[in-house]
Amino acid sequence: MEIGSFAELVPLLSNFWCTIPPALQLKLESSLTLLKQDHQLTKLFFLGRLEAHSASYLLAFGSPGLDLFQQRKFYYSRNGVDWLLLLEPTDWTDDWVRLWGEFTGNASFAYKIRSLAVGSPNVLVREQDRLWYVMHAILREAVGVPRGALRMSSDREVVLNPFFQGLSREELVELANYQHFRRPERSAEENLRGRKECNLSFDVFDRLLVDVLPEGKSFTMRLDDSERLVMWSSLHWLGLNFFHKADSNLFGFFYQGDGRKNWDLPFMVEL
Repeated sequence: MEIGSFAELVPLLSNFWCTIPPALQLKLESSLTLLKQDHQLTKLFFLGRLEAHSASYLLAFGSPGLDLFQQRKFYYSRNGVDWLLLLEPTDWTDDWVRLWGEFTGNASFAYKIRSLAVGSPNVLVREQDRLWYVMHAILREAVGVPRGALRMSSDREVVLNPFFQGLSREELVELANYQHFRRPERSAEENLRGRKECNLSFDVFDRLLVDVLPEGKSFTMRLDDSERLVMWSSLHWLGLNFFHKADSNLFGFFYQGDGRKNWDLPFMVEL
């Protein structure tokens, strides 16, 4: 959730029995506003809470320039007031997703990844580095935004679209109208293919419907009683939800989970 719209977005979560306590909300609004100013960030987002064994990590990320993904910075806090910068590990790999033990709450704790190659040494991963990787993986794989919320500028910068007015009630419930919150990884030709109508500035982003396996079955949808507010939930990263209110520029995402990927999903859905 973008900190500038935090007060408007948090009440929407209560429609789905998922909210932030008022005391914590006030702490986050104040501390993240100061963090944004002190670190000279153009945009700052609150991602959510990662539950660990002895504590929990509050997660946020932001960018110093206009581009949402260039020089992006990750932060964590234990109390909602003091925020620490997470540096990108120098030698991280996607093998880290195989770490299955729960987070301890001790940022200096080291996990062991057993090497699959004969003769290769085991790898030690600090919890602080694993926290960075989990944030990176959730944002890359699971966070979605409505079609049109992101825009590719003529300078190839990815920015929030200031003219976005929201999806209609009919468009709201179709996963095909949501895109990844990341720079495009597929070619523009592939992302534009098959669309009846397209806009080159915001249809070049990767679509959630075709990009996550099992195709079309990696998210579940819920509507509120008015049927004008939708929440999509990731089945790969349980606890990650993104939501949008019809005919408005109100959208956001919120994570509350244990930082472990659901590898059992292919056995839980009908393929």
